[in-house]
Formats: sequence, C-alpha cells, structure tokens
Amino acid sequence: MRLSRFMPVGLVLLAAGLAPASALAADELRLELNAAEPQQNRCQLSFLIENRTAQNLEALKLDLALFNTEGVIQRRLAVDLGPLRKAKTIVKAFGIETDCAAIGAILVNDITACPPMEPGACLDQLALSARPKAIKFYK
Repeated sequence: MRLSRFMPVGLVLLAAGLAPASALAADELRLELNAAEPQQNRCQLSFLIENRTAQNLEALKLDLALFNTEGVIQRRLAVDLGPLRKAKTIVKAFGIETDCAAIGAILVNDITACPPMEPGACLDQLALSARPKAIKFYK
C-alpha cells in the first residue's frame, strides 16, 4: 500500500520519458541522411529535411566532411539544402564521386549560412539521424 502513493509520480516520470521526440523538440531543424545509393560510379546521398523552426530559411549551406570506413577524411563538400519554409519537410539529393560502400561517416563540420538566422543558431538547433546503418552522421 505504501507504493501506491508514489505511483502517480512514477507514471508522470514514465510518461515524460516516453513522450515522442517531436513533442519535446518543437524548435529544431531535423536533417536525416535517408539514403546512400550507388548510381553510375557515384554515390547519391538523399536527405530528408524538416524545418521545425519559426522561420523560413533562405538557404541552408553545410560544410560536410566525408570519412572512409577507416575514419580518414576523404573529402569536404559544401552543399546547399535550402530554401526551407517553416513547418515544411523536403527531400534534397546530390551525387558525389565516390563509392557509397567507402563512406564510413559524414560530419556536419559547420553551417556556413542559414539566413535570416545566424549559422551558429542553426547548428545548435540541428538534429541529425541516418537510416543507412553503415554511415555515421554527426555534428
């Protein structure tokens, strides 16, 4: 019987821990590496971008570093994934001159532009995920 008085507190804590990430992170910029597919001696990288911020972004320019499967930097890329309307999800894709199986990780090294926001604020609000399990995607 003594445990019953703690149950409501426990249920609230449990519910908070199980709340969907979307309910907890309403003001973020979500970037998912959705696919890495070989196409004619290139690797097609597809990104799913969700702008959950309160602003339209005129551009989203990223400085990316690609690492091979041994962790050695292979190349740096500058990509523009914008423009992004607020409360909108889009897909962007681009090809790079490499074998997809040779990519071990992609680092978002920096955000160089995301007007009207400051690049640092965009980087702070950036939430990353990756569907291809063989590629680590991080900042």
